[in-house]
Amino acid sequence: MKLLNQIARTGLICAVLASCATIPVTSIYKLRNFDLATTDVSKLRVAVQIPQSIRIRPAGVTMVVAARLENGSLNQQEAFVLEELDTLTGSAEQQPKPAKWTHVAAYRLKAADTDRITGVREKIAQLKQRHGDEVKGSISIGVDSCARTLIADGPVLITTWIKSEETVEYVVLNRNLDLRRESEKAGQVLEIKPCQN
Repeated sequence: MKLLNQIARTGLICAVLASCATIPVTSIYKLRNFDLATTDVSKLRVAVQIPQSIRIRPAGVTMVVAARLENGSLNQQEAFVLEELDTLTGSAEQQPKPAKWTHVAAYRLKAADTDRITGVREKIAQLKQRHGDEVKGSISIGVDSCARTLIADGPVLITTWIKSEETVEYVVLNRNLDLRRESEKAGQVLEIKPCQN
């Protein structure tokens, strides 16, 4: 599952559950039973670790659920703004551990969006009935961020986790992804705009 692509010039981070290229092997095993179509979305959690030099803007974390046909003739997606949790849930052993000079924040789907995501899942199920395995689904996590301080040269490392009723604990999606390197690979320059307050 390819899990973290980044559009650096806007400070947007995307975690996409689509291919297994960058997930740790242990995470692939832990995610084997996770299925957005059947999971209890009220228990779905996302955690993001960012450097302390970066701030996630208010209402800045979104989850995009998408469905597309392999031939490209259809691409449907729906975005949900996630709400930040005051604390990480679960036992201390199951929680993400922030590295030095980083911050970890956890998020969940808003209760008001439960019916809307149920509708999206029903649409995807109908597509699968009509088109079978040609339908590919994905979840992406977008993070709208700004720079608290000048971001030093060198790696800008991001780690993401996901937690569901099937995984019980937070499972690493991508560990220490270097946004600067990902930007360079995309032919871009890393640009995260300064925070205004």
